[in-house]
Order: sequence, then structure tokens, then C-alpha cells
Amino acid sequence: MAIGQKFPLSDYYRDQILDAETISRAGGWWTAVLLIRDPRTGRPFLSIYRWQLDGDTWKTRKSIALKRRKQVDAVLKVMTRLASRVGEEPNT
Repeated sequence: MAIGQKFPLSDYYRDQILDAETISRAGGWWTAVLLIRDPRTGRPFLSIYRWQLDGDTWKTRKSIALKRRKQVDAVLKVMTRLASRVGEEPNT
């Protein structure tokens, strides 16, 4: 089975998946990061998807595409900086 067949993507991207990894799949939600080849330009980009199970069909609820390396680096830098604060008690 091609990697794209494992994820609920549109036909436009389904055969363009170069690599992918599920982050979580629980409670009717599925989050994954996919490396996709842009069908128009041939350039790879990262996309973060969040699907919700609706009956027996996965529906895309959110997605973000990072098409430039600078975008990826900026997101990683901020997430790394903020990650230590996740789960902290709120300031009162």
C-alpha cells in the first residue's frame, strides 16, 4: 500500500506523499505530519493535518502547509522555546 493511501487526503495529494508520521490518533481525532511533493512545482513541503472522525469518514478540520525551509525553522524554534511551558500551572 502506498503511503498516501494510509492517510485521508484528497486525490490531488494522495500519490504525492514522500513520508508521513502520525502524531496521535485517539478520541475521534487524528494528527499527522506529512512530507508532500507539490504536484504543480515538484517541490516538497511539510504539512500538519488534523482530521476528525465523522461517522465512518475522516474530515480535515485543520491543516497548515510549510512550503519554505525558513518557515519550518521558525516554527521549530518557537515550538522548542515554548515547549517547556506546556502543562504548567496557569499564573494566578
